[in-house]
Amino acid sequence: MILSNIDMATILIVLVLGHLLTGVFIVAYTWKQNRSKSVNIFLISKLLQLTAWIMIGLRGVIPNMVLVAAGNSVLFTGTAMELTALMILKNFYTEKVKRYYNFMFVFFIIIFVFVTAYGFPENIRIAVSSLISGILMVFPVYKLFADDKASGLQKVISVFYSLIMIFSLFRVIAALTTELDMNLASKNIYNTWLFLIIYIVMLTGSTGFILLDKEKQDVELLKAASLDGLTNILNRKTFILRSKEVISLCVRKQENISFLLIDIDDFKKVNDEYGHFIGDVVLQNFANIIKKQLRDYDLFGRYGGEEFAILLPGTDGKNAEEVAERLRSTIENSHVYTDIKIKYTISIGFLSILPDEGTDIDMLYKLCDKALYLAKSQGKNCSRRAEIPSFREDNTEELK
Repeated sequence: MILSNIDMATILIVLVLGHLLTGVFIVAYTWKQNRSKSVNIFLISKLLQLTAWIMIGLRGVIPNMVLVAAGNSVLFTGTAMELTALMILKNFYTEKVKRYYNFMFVFFIIIFVFVTAYGFPENIRIAVSSLISGILMVFPVYKLFADDKASGLQKVISVFYSLIMIFSLFRVIAALTTELDMNLASKNIYNTWLFLIIYIVMLTGSTGFILLDKEKQDVELLKAASLDGLTNILNRKTFILRSKEVISLCVRKQENISFLLIDIDDFKKVNDEYGHFIGDVVLQNFANIIKKQLRDYDLFGRYGGEEFAILLPGTDGKNAEEVAERLRSTIENSHVYTDIKIKYTISIGFLSILPDEGTDIDMLYKLCDKALYLAKSQGKNCSRRAEIPSFREDNTEELK
């Protein structure tokens, strides 16, 4: 069989060169960038795995149990660090996970060194080594699979790591139940497949990690371009673009939409009296409170300064008025704690309309801006309904 004739020494050399070149390419790719923590850990993992395979390859030249224990321990460490880098990249590596994963890793190293030092039979040592490799992958692979936001790339990477995990289990069974020589230097179908899978995972894991890192950077760039940097809600441009899409959908579905324009009352006084830093805290506090009051599919954006807009799809006039009053009341009854307790209020202009092809966000803004001005002139801390032009009344749900 062709696979059984593959030279193990050749595969070892390929693995060593593969890890070396992976490290070189990652360094070259990130040369003028500020490398993230996950990328640095991944680079260290490649260096450790490269070192481990060299040590394992020297076993035939230097028959020493210390070399066996050290080589496998370094390989476990490199594998654990590679998986750690993936978990950090995907934000799975919480403090709790870090504590348990590190404890488990150290415990496994101690177990393997003990098994090697006390001269257990080679098949036992091989079974323990394979079991450790498989168990180290269980949690990271599970998290990669279970991630609701996983991309296709992430799922493919999960599959390849799963192959290593599953084959490690087969190797444990083979080492304990067959007479095959499972030593990595021996030539048998299990070792051949193991090396091939390790080689494939090395390629896919290394390439996949860089692509996942690039994918994450793209998401962060898109987020930075779409969200207001201070309040972490939609910026004006993105709010307008998404509003057009929502309006078009509501036109097709013949559903009402409601638009609210909100302004923080006397915000200039807050900045003048307490400083711009406190003013920013007030804006963040306002945005966080309002977000919690809205549905997942409502649009909430910052138009500029202390002016904010909300688009409520599928919301009629009565509900729009209730929402406006609820938001106003919630803000009135809240406060911001800094060195002192700061209270503030908002004014709101709103309307509800059954949109048609002529409805656009600019028209809704202008109508609600007039209503907002009216609310300001009538004492602030109130909401006022926008007056709909007579030529639009046939498309507007009247408020009782």
